[in-house]
Amino acid sequence: MQLLNVFVNSSKLPNKQALFSLNRVGMRDTLVYLFLVFIVAFLPNVILSIISFPTREATIPFSLYILQLIVFYPLLMMFLVVSGVTFLTCGSWVIKVINKRKLAFAQLWKMTGYALTLPLFFYNLLYLLGIPIRWATIIFAIILYGIMFLTIRVYPKPATKK
Repeated sequence: MQLLNVFVNSSKLPNKQALFSLNRVGMRDTLVYLFLVFIVAFLPNVILSIISFPTREATIPFSLYILQLIVFYPLLMMFLVVSGVTFLTCGSWVIKVINKRKLAFAQLWKMTGYALTLPLFFYNLLYLLGIPIRWATIIFAIILYGIMFLTIRVYPKPATKK
């Protein structure tokens, strides 16, 4: 039930109440949520690769291919979650510096992870509709960093010393 609340709140970003509710979620639950979102988001690609497996020209049997997907797909998703969110957080860090907000990298990492929910699903929708990957990626980045800009602006600027 916690994951459903996290999904609903991350879909509402940059809503202030949703943001503060997500800040109370632990890092373990954040990682589990992100793993599930990435697996679900990229599941259509896996299904398409299984359907389009070239059985006659393949150098490995179909059963070995399926076994490799079962073993390596979750490991790949774990790697993509941690490295991908960290890479995207660097862009959020730039937004934070420009807006002069005092946020730790760990807070930005969690916020970026939660902000990925809608852009990832839009990206996959555009991909499945046949939009070129270049345009889908640009749209993904615009949506993600637009959400991050508005989310970072929720935090007040640090008080200046007199």
